[in-house]
Amino acid sequence: MARIRAALTTAAAAALLCVSTPAAHASDQLAITYVSSVNDDLGTLLVRAHSGSDITAITAHLIAEGTDHEVATLNLDDFTLHDGNAHDGTWFTKQPLQLPELGTYRVDVDMTDADGDHISQAWAGTLSYIAVPQFPEFTADRTNIDNEHRDLTVTGVLKAKLPNRDLVAMPHRTVDIVADYFDTAASVTTDDQGRFTAPVHLDNAATLQANYYYDYTLPNYIGAQSQEMQVGIDQIPTRYILQTSTQRINRGESVTLTGRLEKQTVDGWEPLAGVSGGILYGPNHDVYTQVGGFTTAADGTFSTVYTAYESGFFQLAHHSEDPFISDGRADSSLVYVLQPVTYRDFTASRSDHQTVHAEGHMDFPNAEPATIHVAIQYSPDGKSWTTLTRVVALWDGMGNGFSADVTMKRPGYFRAYYEGGDSYQSVGSDSVHVGR
Repeated sequence: MARIRAALTTAAAAALLCVSTPAAHASDQLAITYVSSVNDDLGTLLVRAHSGSDITAITAHLIAEGTDHEVATLNLDDFTLHDGNAHDGTWFTKQPLQLPELGTYRVDVDMTDADGDHISQAWAGTLSYIAVPQFPEFTADRTNIDNEHRDLTVTGVLKAKLPNRDLVAMPHRTVDIVADYFDTAASVTTDDQGRFTAPVHLDNAATLQANYYYDYTLPNYIGAQSQEMQVGIDQIPTRYILQTSTQRINRGESVTLTGRLEKQTVDGWEPLAGVSGGILYGPNHDVYTQVGGFTTAADGTFSTVYTAYESGFFQLAHHSEDPFISDGRADSSLVYVLQPVTYRDFTASRSDHQTVHAEGHMDFPNAEPATIHVAIQYSPDGKSWTTLTRVVALWDGMGNGFSADVTMKRPGYFRAYYEGGDSYQSVGSDSVHVGR
């Protein structure tokens, strides 16, 4: 078992975890690989070694840094095989060491194997017998801020895990509250129980951490950071009010978009001035043309004029420079752009006293519908029209031809008429007078 020897001198300077350099061989087989504290359990000593036969004896001598005072001696009974086997393994001390002083200790090791080989390695490694501060608690009274409430209060506790695994409070120590890893938002001193409370003012969303920095007045305690805490923003909603000057235009005509951008307040919706954004136009959100940009006036309004060549809608979006005001996007109502329709020719003539034969050709300069339905209409005066029949126009080498024989004994006017719906212009041909 460990034997505590000479008294220590004053506490050694703080040291981070240290892994020793490989030790020299005293024989071809037996070798000490490394000796150090266990990373997450600094009061536990580990010894790594290998040999051609089982290692039968380990003696570790702990020497106070900067002195020749041996403060503890450990033998094989103080260790347990942590991994590997007796001839190639890692040994941990069974319990954290109980030393009277924090500090960094030199470790000299003697080792013997079953073949009788022996090695003695001075400064085979280092025991970093130091305290590790930590923040077991770090919270805030709110996880979101808003435009009217940008202050919050953080609370926490600073403790230290000692090498013997005791967890003790760290009173009267400075803790910095850091926003986004670099900006110190507050500094506070812990109370007798290591607790702290600090007000924090934020002007944006932030990642908060509590930091304890190394203090030379407490040399054997390293620095520490708490877990990250995300503080978000409850943004002010925005909305668009949009209107187009018309819902239906012919191809190549212009449409005017007017809009107003607003923000929500406790008193209702108010104009949002000085905000810039972009405008697109297209038949869907994947196919579009860039129209341009806009900046809202003092009353939140804006407008643009666009010449459209296909049906579609305006797509608007803005990014707010104020983090407390939300970004926004909106779509206008659909604008139907009617594609042109023309007639190459149309004729009507009487076949007999009760039958009129009508025929003609149509063109669609930009896009042609899958099926072309044409109405043959009659009017006694050329003003009020009645549909007599409907036919389908088909390509005949000269255009989309159509023809029909209609029953009509009375004289009057005849024409072809195409009902374009939401995609094409509704157009009638020139009328033709047919007598008895």
